[in-house]
Amino acid sequence: MAEPGSRLQPGEVVAGYEVIRVLGAGGMGTVYLARHPRRPRNQALKVLAPGLVVDPAFRQRFGREADLAAQLDHPNIVAVQDAAADGDLMWIAMQYIEGTDAAALVRKRGPLPARQAVDIIGQVAAGLDFAHGKGMLHRDVKPANMLLTSGWADGAGDRRALIADFGIARSVAEATTLTSTGAMVGTLAYAAPELLAGVTPTASVDVYALGCSLYELLTGERVYPRPDNISMMHAHATATAPRVTDARPELPHALDAVLARALAKSPRDRFPTCGSLASAAASALAGDPTQARPAAHRPPEPAPEAARVPQPWGPTGPPGERTWVTPASPAVPPAQAAQAPSTPGKRRSAAVPAMLVLAVVLVAVLATVAVLYLRGSETSSTTTTGAGPTTTTGSIPSGASRTPVTRSLVGTWTGTVVGDQAGFTVSADILAVGPMSATVSYPQLGCSGRWSERSTSGAVTALVETIDVGTCVTSNIKLVANADDTIGFTSTYYSTSQGRTMTITATLRRD
Repeated sequence: MAEPGSRLQPGEVVAGYEVIRVLGAGGMGTVYLARHPRRPRNQALKVLAPGLVVDPAFRQRFGREADLAAQLDHPNIVAVQDAAADGDLMWIAMQYIEGTDAAALVRKRGPLPARQAVDIIGQVAAGLDFAHGKGMLHRDVKPANMLLTSGWADGAGDRRALIADFGIARSVAEATTLTSTGAMVGTLAYAAPELLAGVTPTASVDVYALGCSLYELLTGERVYPRPDNISMMHAHATATAPRVTDARPELPHALDAVLARALAKSPRDRFPTCGSLASAAASALAGDPTQARPAAHRPPEPAPEAARVPQPWGPTGPPGERTWVTPASPAVPPAQAAQAPSTPGKRRSAAVPAMLVLAVVLVAVLATVAVLYLRGSETSSTTTTGAGPTTTTGSIPSGASRTPVTRSLVGTWTGTVVGDQAGFTVSADILAVGPMSATVSYPQLGCSGRWSERSTSGAVTALVETIDVGTCVTSNIKLVANADDTIGFTSTYYSTSQGRTMTITATLRRD
């Protein structure tokens, strides 16, 4: 085995995983393509940097957070399948995705077509919102952590976007808060002002970073390009969000409003969820600016307590597949603070933004030359991409023309499920089309939720299924309106226990 800090060579073995080659490297460690010790498949094996390994507290946190991340079973989250400390090495084995990452795609092609960019953000948002509901923040959302299946690059096959590196982000964040070491975590280009000020984060920090990422996918530039870390931190705290239409005049001005809200300095003024940001961006592109307006102005939040230390989340139970599963306990501080109504009579004060700026500047001074544990170089490829098997979802290519589904689909539809899991029915009540919205239930499983449209091409509609009741796993849905007045239903979701993507189908008929 290699010495700590040295790069592993092809053929070396870590905990039974045989190294094939390097996939990427960054500030947190090196990622290798590796053969699974017991199954005929490859994994992405991240070996953490030696500077993290020597911290006993970090080792303990790492194990706990990796266990929590392994329970995030969602088609838009890269699955964490194993993690451990092996002597002087700490490693984490992740689902291996063939393809590229969003940052690499932008470097290769330049600014993305708007529909592609919004589709990527929408899929990643679905994964983030799912994780937030399970009590997990990401805290390092950026294009380099958005993995794209090969269909995005070659134009053939499925186009799926997944968010990577859950679990590691929180562990490193707890190990590097200002109150403990004087350092900070996260790539500064995407860091929300309150994260820089050392305030206990909520899901709103991921909303902010997702907005930064959307701007970068659309323009090829970061929101606040600055020559050094201190000026970048100051820009996040004080600068006005740039207008995407200045860089791309052909885009609708409604997108400027979407980004202005996503990048609001106060979490209370941002979108309440990642999904609502993505929906507003899609509406802006479709010419419906009503979803894209900035939030009504609210009085500023109280001054941040810079010395508050983030508290660990409580444990969550493992989410299974569509049958035997255990519910998880939500524990994430809600971004829905953004939805809280204003307190009557509270006066607006210019002192609060000033105190936030002061806190950020103080952080910058303490960080000096940015003694940061950055989570990976933007010049290296994303850690879990490369050649290898990929999975299938019901995603529709972003560039496809949008043809509204016929209104005759409104109504209740039922069918019997077959495929990788079977023996139960699916019942959908389609409430509206253009875009489609529906409620869905799986009566035998005790699960119900809703469908939200992601894209439409002719008779084919791609949706995201969000479970509100029960413990079924959120999935990607594809509906095909058939000429015989039936609907072809396909549901795709990743099973951690099976280590693969599961697909179920049904022919839906009107009740």
